[in-house]
Amino acid sequence: MSTPTTSTLSAAVAVLASLTEKFPDLPAPEARISRHYRTRVELSFYEDLGSFEAWRSALGVDPARVRLAAQCGGGPSMSLCVDVVVDAVDVHLVGFDSVPKGCSGDDAEPLVPVVVTA
Repeated sequence: MSTPTTSTLSAAVAVLASLTEKFPDLPAPEARISRHYRTRVELSFYEDLGSFEAWRSALGVDPARVRLAAQCGGGPSMSLCVDVVVDAVDVHLVGFDSVPKGCSGDDAEPLVPVVVTA
């Protein structure tokens, strides 16, 4: 097995660069490219789910494809995630936030995927 080189990341880097050029006014994500998943870009949002939603909408991803995961620990929290292919690269969007007030996280199962419907 050969050691991956930076050239194996070129497709993911190119997609990330093209997204920043195409959507310069969208909220800045934490971006990650893994040498193990060479054709995957992960865009994470921690501030609020509005940033996640802005990117989901800009990429034209159907809201029905978004997955919800809830977990309890240091307080109930949730994440939304969805994958979309851009120029043969998987772009994984994930947004993290606390469970909104008025919703009980006490009964949430750890990391249970649920489809969010529009």
